[in-house]
Amino acid sequence: MHIRETLDKDPGPGNRPDSRDGSPEAPARQPWRVGVWALLGMLAAIVLVGLVGVFVNRDIKSAADDALRYDVELEDHGDDLRVAVLEVRQQQRTLYFGDEVTRTGLSNLESAYDLLTEEIDEYSSLEIREEQEGEMVSPEEFRALAETYYEEYRTAIDEFENGGDRAAWDNANDLALARLDEMQLAAAEIDEVGEELSENSLARVDREATAGMVLLIAVITGLLLVGAVLAYSTVRVFSELRRLYRSQREATEELAAASKAKTDFLADVSHELRTPLTVLRGNAEIGLRMQQDEMQQEILAEILAESDKMTKMVEDLLFLARSDSSSLPLDSSRVEVEDFLRSVAARAGVLARERGATFEFDLRATGESELDPARIEQAILVFVDNAAKYAGGHGPILLKSRNEGDRLVVSVSDRGPGIPKEDLERIFERFYRLDKTRSRKLGGAGLGLPIAKTIVEGHGGTVRAESVPGEGTTMSLTLPLGPNEHPDDGSGDSARSGGTDHAREKSPST
Repeated sequence: MHIRETLDKDPGPGNRPDSRDGSPEAPARQPWRVGVWALLGMLAAIVLVGLVGVFVNRDIKSAADDALRYDVELEDHGDDLRVAVLEVRQQQRTLYFGDEVTRTGLSNLESAYDLLTEEIDEYSSLEIREEQEGEMVSPEEFRALAETYYEEYRTAIDEFENGGDRAAWDNANDLALARLDEMQLAAAEIDEVGEELSENSLARVDREATAGMVLLIAVITGLLLVGAVLAYSTVRVFSELRRLYRSQREATEELAAASKAKTDFLADVSHELRTPLTVLRGNAEIGLRMQQDEMQQEILAEILAESDKMTKMVEDLLFLARSDSSSLPLDSSRVEVEDFLRSVAARAGVLARERGATFEFDLRATGESELDPARIEQAILVFVDNAAKYAGGHGPILLKSRNEGDRLVVSVSDRGPGIPKEDLERIFERFYRLDKTRSRKLGGAGLGLPIAKTIVEGHGGTVRAESVPGEGTTMSLTLPLGPNEHPDDGSGDSARSGGTDHAREKSPST
């Protein structure tokens, strides 16, 4: 049979391949994970490169600053002091080897000594570190040596000029030369310490630069490795995406084939179910007219009623199936809301009376709406039929309408037993029935409310159910309205109802 073959094409949810871990789709996540970790590793490596560069540059700058600010300057001061001491020695020798102490020679000596004191002052401006204090003469000690030399030698010059004692003058010169040798040695120590510190600082700069280079090479190597991993994962990801694209395309083709099979299935169902039901109904009607036996007439009438129920159920199933497979076919037109709802209220009153219920309506909505009148009427009558079946004996059924901005709201209320909260959320599900025993007795299949919901949503509207157990239930639908030519204050309604309140009528119960 073609229906069986069509159904066999769909494996169903329970027979589809499991897509959990262990399936072919599970490894698809692995390239993404590798790529993410590789990217994080690359970012961490970039941060590390920056930090290494900062610290290396800081150390190199510190070493260079030390070498320039202290070490090299200390060495320069040592050289300058040595030169100044040599200049003093030269002027002393010139003064000594002359026949007499001249004013020019004395002036040159004092100028050389002034130069020496200036160099000592500059040496004093350099703050000597504690670790170098024991390795060389301090500025204070050097100044004391220079002052001792100058005081002793200047005194010897004055004595020689006044007394002319050559032997004393020779001894004074020898002592002064010894003082100069001592200062020369101190200046050499300062120069040597400065030179040693400069060499150490430059060596430190070299070491820091070498260490920084090694670290940078290591980080760059790590970046290359991370980049290789990222490139590999990217290739894997793109390969997986291509595979998924092919799978998706195949799935789309299969879905299109399944949709076509579903359409064919609906056509088969329409032919193979509706045709026998039509024949069954026709034969039952003929038999009912021809049969005189009361019991047989009762049986035929029951067959006729059940065939009507089955026909309606088939129509409902086909409607839902068509709405699933494609957009809902609607025959929409511009409708005057007030006139349309009055005609619906008339049919709803008849339906309520057939169910033995009292019916009331209060229609206040105005304006126009683009809708399929037959389908919206079907949805409203579903609400009325449900209320009449399950709450008809508990009070009147009230059909109301109103405007809410640019929306039309239609509601059906009853005073029945109500619906529990846990069931209220499911009443628009297909085949869901609150009271299954009573639903079967009343002929319900759990399709009415889902059909109403499908119709309303096909119009761009919404459905809603509100219920208080023991007090009643209200079903409402909301639809978009066109531009409203009437004011919202209700003055137009009062005028159309002869200046009285809004229309409110009752249908007598059976």
